[in-house]
Amino acid sequence: MHEKVLILDGTVLWHGSLNLLANTGPTDLMMRFTDPTSCERVSRVIERARKDRPAWNPRASGGRGATPGGVSGVSQGMADAATPSASGISPGAVVNGRLYLDVPFAEKDEAKKLLGARWDKPNKLWYVDAARVTREQARRWLP
Repeated sequence: MHEKVLILDGTVLWHGSLNLLANTGPTDLMMRFTDPTSCERVSRVIERARKDRPAWNPRASGGRGATPGGVSGVSQGMADAATPSASGISPGAVVNGRLYLDVPFAEKDEAKKLLGARWDKPNKLWYVDAARVTREQARRWLP
């Protein structure tokens, strides 16, 4: 079981195992608290928790989107605004059967274990076999 926490405007706290976007399990539970003190206490706990990467913020990601790849052999997939490699490959591109990822150094072992990611030294990017790993499976490390 894993838990989710959602704090709205510092006054409403949702806590539990219910997937907020898809209620599919009868054993899922979600509690609602309307106590600002509880919200502040849970916020402090979250701030002190280990953060390997920032949480997804839909307001902050508004400027990113799909753009055609500019490299020969690149599929029309998601291309990141990130700096491309020396050969112009960006995370999200598929080149020669490789799906390139944006994997922070701290997460490299996890990407290797979960997806079988490998390091492309010339391009300085992590990649997976695009025929074996779907974009959904790799979404954590895609733009």
